[in-house]
Amino acid sequence: MLRALWDIKNVLLSFFSRKTMGARALVIQDGKILLVKHTYTPGWYTIGGGVDKGESPLQALRRELQEEAGVTPTQTPTLFGFYHNKRHKRDDYVALYLCKDFTKKDVKSREILDAQWFSLDTLPPDMSPGTKRRLDEYLGRGPLSDVW
Repeated sequence: MLRALWDIKNVLLSFFSRKTMGARALVIQDGKILLVKHTYTPGWYTIGGGVDKGESPLQALRRELQEEAGVTPTQTPTLFGFYHNKRHKRDDYVALYLCKDFTKKDVKSREILDAQWFSLDTLPPDMSPGTKRRLDEYLGRGPLSDVW
């Protein structure tokens, strides 16, 4: 059900050529990264989501970190990169932050199927392509880009 709604939203946004903005984070601690698996799409992703009207990307990131993974930054996350995403024929922009100082508590979200820590040396094979590219950039294993 959630997958169908997500697909419908993306189709509608592509018709109206509406610009959208997202905020995501590489949540890293002790050589591990926290990734999430959504209920509506396959694969592992960085934590984040859309920036709501009236929100800054950093405010949206703080909200998404809390909602999806129970993460509360104890220091302001650092902007890692700013990207253009043309997936689904949308005009979407993504601000990616690096979050290394935080507290974490367990939360339940109907949007998140699973959240797991992965060693930066042994990442899951079914990461989303965008997540893989961002991690390759962070780890110095791939070229820097401004395209998601």
